[in-house]
Amino acid sequence: MGYLKKLTFSKLLMLMLLLLGAIFMFLPFFWMVISSFKPTEELFKMPPTWIPKHFTLNNFKGVLEAMPFWRYFFNSVMVSSINTIVGVFTSALTGYIFAKYRFKGSNILFMVILGALMIPFQVIMIPLYTLMLKLGWTDSYYVLTVPYFFDIFGIFLMRQFMLTIPDDLIDAATIDGCSHFGTFFRIVLPVVKPALAALTIFLFMASWNSYLWPLITINSSEFMTLPLGLGQFVYYRATQYNLLLAASLMSLLPIIVVFIFAQKRFIEGFALTGMKG
Repeated sequence: MGYLKKLTFSKLLMLMLLLLGAIFMFLPFFWMVISSFKPTEELFKMPPTWIPKHFTLNNFKGVLEAMPFWRYFFNSVMVSSINTIVGVFTSALTGYIFAKYRFKGSNILFMVILGALMIPFQVIMIPLYTLMLKLGWTDSYYVLTVPYFFDIFGIFLMRQFMLTIPDDLIDAATIDGCSHFGTFFRIVLPVVKPALAALTIFLFMASWNSYLWPLITINSSEFMTLPLGLGQFVYYRATQYNLLLAASLMSLLPIIVVFIFAQKRFIEGFALTGMKG
């Protein structure tokens, strides 16, 4: 109560606006969650019911019967996990090299890499597809993983964090006999855990939600990821909204779990970025 008394009118108004915005952003997600447990006839009932009167799990059962959900789910989890682990490692290592090692042309090379952020994916999509086709990687796990192993934004993010690490800390580790990789794994990575957590969420979400690239490179259902499988599901069952809502909720659960476990470090990463930027 004492804190509320200290609030000025402008701050109180800002808090109210933020709360109102949060409610409006949360309502569609809340509606999807509760509607996934409703039978079809209750979905279109007017006035709408916020709490299901006839709670049912048949929608989720229907999704599992209508599509090879677990196959798509396994592909997405495996591909996203590999892309995230490798992407975080390569971003951290490359960012560390650009931040702490001086070699001829390093700044120019970094600017060239950073300039690639300006190129839309649609521009390189056809050349990249042609390369994958010549390598014989289309319609395989290779095409879903290898192009994601290096992330330009991740390299930039990690480099900015690595610059804040004192050089004396690295020099002390070298004097104590620590190797380059030993310094990287034992000294540098523990210091930048917030940035690693933030990058983990970014890369996992990007890989999990990827649709356009799998759409043009994957043909067989054996290698389809969940977004691609859901796209086909929507095409063939566009009027079965109860099943669509249940499938959407099931596809969101892994991202929610990743965020719950990494949210503390994720928020710290943004806070440190604001202070050090």
